[in-house]
Amino acid sequence: MRSSITFIVLAAAGILSVSTAHAACTGTNGRGWGKGNGNGQFEMTASDKNCRISFPGFIDDVRKTRTPATDVTITRKPAKGSVSVVAGKGLVYTPGPNFKGKDRFCTKNRSAKIKGKTLSGCITVTVR
Repeated sequence: MRSSITFIVLAAAGILSVSTAHAACTGTNGRGWGKGNGNGQFEMTASDKNCRISFPGFIDDVRKTRTPATDVTITRKPAKGSVSVVAGKGLVYTPGPNFKGKDRFCTKNRSAKIKGKTLSGCITVTVR
């Protein structure tokens, strides 16, 4: 009985949310961005509407820090959808109408905080 009450209270308070239409896609930017061979892989469902992807980042192993590379140039557009850059948030991939399958786009990224270095690679989004 107590677990039922807890569920109702959480749902009523808006803490528990059940919505697949706004679910985030899953995946990773992968490795190799510093060498120009970044290989991101993400998956989403068509009902997700879009895939929010974080900026690749510069990793400092000594300081244990990550600096997002937020200055993005799209070097290859996706063939079956679109990608946009949202300042301070990341990339947003949106598949074309009724598209299911794999789509790929490529970027070159920089950061004003890391002078003279770039990250580049491609991201494949699979829409199920």
